[in-house]
Amino acid sequence: MVRWQLASILASVTLDVGTAQAGPLDPPDPQVFARAEDQERARLLLKPCTEADVGRGCYRYDGRALREAPCSYRIDASTIGSLPTEQCYKMEKARRYRGVWIDVFEGQRFIPEGTKPPEWPKTDPKSPGWKEQFERARLATIWIDTSRVKLDRTSRRDGARRLIEFVGRKTMFPGAYGHFGMSGQKIIVDRVISLRDCPPTGTCR
Repeated sequence: MVRWQLASILASVTLDVGTAQAGPLDPPDPQVFARAEDQERARLLLKPCTEADVGRGCYRYDGRALREAPCSYRIDASTIGSLPTEQCYKMEKARRYRGVWIDVFEGQRFIPEGTKPPEWPKTDPKSPGWKEQFERARLATIWIDTSRVKLDRTSRRDGARRLIEFVGRKTMFPGAYGHFGMSGQKIIVDRVISLRDCPPTGTCR
């Protein structure tokens, strides 16, 4: 369960949990959600709340009526929780994956075998084509979630590269997952088959 204080979610409803959407700052696409009630919340997210809506898809905070975000629920008067990814979003069936896991704090990435890392723009954000290249790179980035499997957390090094083979489930639709929505896809690791460190230099095989 993920928790936020209500004051925090005023700026961003689902930081670090992953809001499936067209881009990090765009409203979520209703089709990505597994439950009909969350699809409806996504459709209404930009519609202003009235006092009559409070308790019916809206809540009151600091004198304002705010929309309930998809997959969120109230824990108590000051805290809101979010459903786990696999309960919130439509997921593909579990299958076997193999590739490189880049273990970076707030930047967990998975590069499937036979593919190359996304190329992020290195030019000025105001230059022609920057936004398009940025979005291509973001959508190609895969956030890997290893929280559901037992790993030796004490030996993990920030920035380490590991060759991993596992069984997992990927989000069915592209969106904005992981830290600040900077990954276009997310894979949940259900079972690790093999895991070993990559050499300091050269190809990870």
